[in-house]
Amino acid sequence: MAPSANDEEGMGPLERGRRRYQHKDYFGSLTAFTEAVNMSSGHMKLTALDHRAAAQEKLQQFQSALSDAKKMIDLKPELSKVGYLRCGKVLQLKGNPQLALKIYERGLGKVKIGTDDERTMLQNMYNKAKRALAPKKVLDPLVFLPLELAEMVCQYLTMRDRVLRICLAVSKPWKRLLESSYKLWTTLDTTYAKKSMNHKSLKAHLKRSNYTLDHAIITLRAGLDLQKMTYITSSCKNLRRLEIRGSGVIGESLTKSAPYSRSINAVSVSSSCAITSSAVHDTLASLRKTVTEAYFLCVKGSLHANPPRDLPQLDCLKILHFKAAGTGTGLDTDRLMKATPNLESVALNHWVLGPNLDVSLWPKLQYLDLTDTQITLLPDLPSTLKHLILNKNRNLRVDIGDQRFPSPPLLETFACAGTTLNNSVIKDITRESSKRGNLKTLLIGDRVADSRGRAEDDYPASETVEELSLASLWEQEHQLIQIVNLYPNVRKLDVSSTKATGVAVKSFVQMGVQYLKLNECSEVGIDAVEWARGQGVAVEFNFPSRSGNARGYRDSALATGY
Repeated sequence: MAPSANDEEGMGPLERGRRRYQHKDYFGSLTAFTEAVNMSSGHMKLTALDHRAAAQEKLQQFQSALSDAKKMIDLKPELSKVGYLRCGKVLQLKGNPQLALKIYERGLGKVKIGTDDERTMLQNMYNKAKRALAPKKVLDPLVFLPLELAEMVCQYLTMRDRVLRICLAVSKPWKRLLESSYKLWTTLDTTYAKKSMNHKSLKAHLKRSNYTLDHAIITLRAGLDLQKMTYITSSCKNLRRLEIRGSGVIGESLTKSAPYSRSINAVSVSSSCAITSSAVHDTLASLRKTVTEAYFLCVKGSLHANPPRDLPQLDCLKILHFKAAGTGTGLDTDRLMKATPNLESVALNHWVLGPNLDVSLWPKLQYLDLTDTQITLLPDLPSTLKHLILNKNRNLRVDIGDQRFPSPPLLETFACAGTTLNNSVIKDITRESSKRGNLKTLLIGDRVADSRGRAEDDYPASETVEELSLASLWEQEHQLIQIVNLYPNVRKLDVSSTKATGVAVKSFVQMGVQYLKLNECSEVGIDAVEWARGQGVAVEFNFPSRSGNARGYRDSALATGY
């Protein structure tokens, strides 16, 4: 909107033109700048010409703008970097970059160093124009690289880039060469699918792989129904890994296509994709001779129906991760153990497990995750165990006088956040692994500390622990520092929602901590955080929420353990 006449009262033509230009009244500004040109001389005329040329550029009157730029150069050839810049810019807008480069070069020759403070801008524009005109040093990788190396490069591209954006659309030679390299197509990844994948596209991919597909990542958005899934499992004899992702429910398209495969050894259904317990049973039954890894992270319903339906015998299975879709669902671990005697890694989350759990019946077990399983007693553990996770079992405790503590000698990870296990129990469980130098990760926050005095009397000291979490631990700051000092080689430390202050932060950094988590630490100032980051420490920190303390108590083991 053009300024009113009253707003311009008392203004000179140059100021009036600038005001109109700011309001995008380019025709009005052109009139005012022309008036300024006609009544000015010397440097004022130079400025008026430059402004008028700018207005002419906006109106796409390039020839007139070029004429004014030349007048500027003629007026002050040895001083005016503005004239050369304006002339070069107009020439580029007219599509003549070669002549613009010559104008910039001429200006650099005329305007001496030291006579114009803004000569640097002219030099920068010259360099930019020269780079733009330089021949591109780009080589076709499929021509100049060995085919094997080009294949390796292409394998690092996502399927979306490989198919849609770059490779197949570059040229016909690229398309022919890539389609003939079957190793590039041994993974079917529909992660970036925005709509259903039709049968023609699916068939084209499998054909490119020479039907040697070994890994399929299927999202529900890709719309692979029973017919398409069966086409994959029946056609691809080398299919080893099948992953189902996306939000929704998976059923017959998995259970009825799985029997056609004789090679799948890993099946995975993501945490956002629900699957019924009967579908889990049918899938494992179909793959019982080959499956070694099974991940079902959103199981609806009990795995053992009423009347009982035993799981198939899964002697090949080594890794089993089951996560219930909701809380309160029971799981018969006795029958599960009988069906899976050779498990090495087990994660059972959100199930309700029996009171007398004896996981030593898995003699090869190395990894055990019993997060939120409502267990109340420590299970019997095999001596082979390396990782034990017992988080969020609010009623897990050990009765006074009970000395039957399992202490796996190979234990590398122990986590009991959100339980009521006391310090002496933690010390007993980790005693053997600490003594042998195996303990690496200790996550023991979110408990009510029962410290009796010195930290070394309450906590298991270890020179091999590299990751430590004391988050939400009810200890005073000096006690936190003493606890951390028991682990001189700790590199990753979490003291979120504790009473730590800048004093503790400085102590932890000086110990050699490389990653420090300080979320919800109300006594830590931003200066301490920035100082730690300045020392090269990766710090995760957010300001405490107003209700942080109340929420921390409500969710703590103390509030929910009684």
